[in-house]
Amino acid sequence: MDTRLKVTRQNDMLIGTLEDTDRLNATIAPEVKAQLNSNLNKPEVNFILNLQKIKFIDSTGIGVLISALKTARQNNGNFYLTNVNKEVMDLLSLMKLDKVFDFYEG
Repeated sequence: MDTRLKVTRQNDMLIGTLEDTDRLNATIAPEVKAQLNSNLNKPEVNFILNLQKIKFIDSTGIGVLISALKTARQNNGNFYLTNVNKEVMDLLSLMKLDKVFDFYEG
């Protein structure tokens, strides 16, 4: 499978963008989780996940985001979400996860 998560560096931030998909679901979740964890399993990483293209996230996708946040925090890093579209934000709000995640406006 092609790499779904494209990661670029901008100053002291890593920016991840999900490529070639508009959903974060069970089909791609294991791959995306592995890629996120390999980036976040280092000390003091600042990582922004750009969800601009993502229109749908299922429970497995939510689990990937929570896992990434937990991994970042265990390593004294930061994990931010950015460009979250309305449908996804509504879901995060419904699950009270809008209070758990940090959102990057930049």
